[in-house]
Amino acid sequence: PRRTWLTTGAMVFSNLLLVFMISLQFGMYGMMINNTLQVFSGHMQVQAPGYKDDQKMRQVVPDVVPLAERLREATGSDTIAARGLAFGLVSSEERSYGVGIYGVEPAHEPLVSSIPGLVRDGRFLEDTNAYEIVIGSVLARNLRAGVGDELTIIGSGRDGSFAAAVATVVGVFESGSPDVDRSFAEVPLGFFQETFFMDGAGHSVVI
Repeated sequence: PRRTWLTTGAMVFSNLLLVFMISLQFGMYGMMINNTLQVFSGHMQVQAPGYKDDQKMRQVVPDVVPLAERLREATGSDTIAARGLAFGLVSSEERSYGVGIYGVEPAHEPLVSSIPGLVRDGRFLEDTNAYEIVIGSVLARNLRAGVGDELTIIGSGRDGSFAAAVATVVGVFESGSPDVDRSFAEVPLGFFQETFFMDGAGHSVVI
């Protein structure tokens, strides 16, 4: 009888431990997924057909801001934001680097991305039409630029024309990932659409 009870107790304990560890594991998976998606990509994105595989400037979502507004009204959720993306050259007085330049909605981007909350110096974007830019800490170090400095943005517009603008650095973010902090910058969506001749279009609505 003693051996039977010991064996039964060991089996019960092992099963309880297994159930606990599996529950903990799935909970950790969910947390890891959410933490990763909250950095930038979101759970869902509305994009033009084929844009995911080949991010061409011309593959756009027309009237992207009104679309985001309609989705917010239809779902009753504020965690939806419109974006645009262009690849270009960002230059300070001393250096130049190629980065992804994202146009974001200043009022809604903090609700879909953790980047606005990671601004270490300065502040995040406020006015959708302001000539402002927020850059990562590694990019700031590479450019030798900080809050208050002006950066020149050069790229190609949606229509193939030459796009150029000057923006003031208002914030520097630090995500903890050197690749993220080096590879992209954010500007207000209105400024982005004007600079890259988007005619009201964008490249994604992040949900």
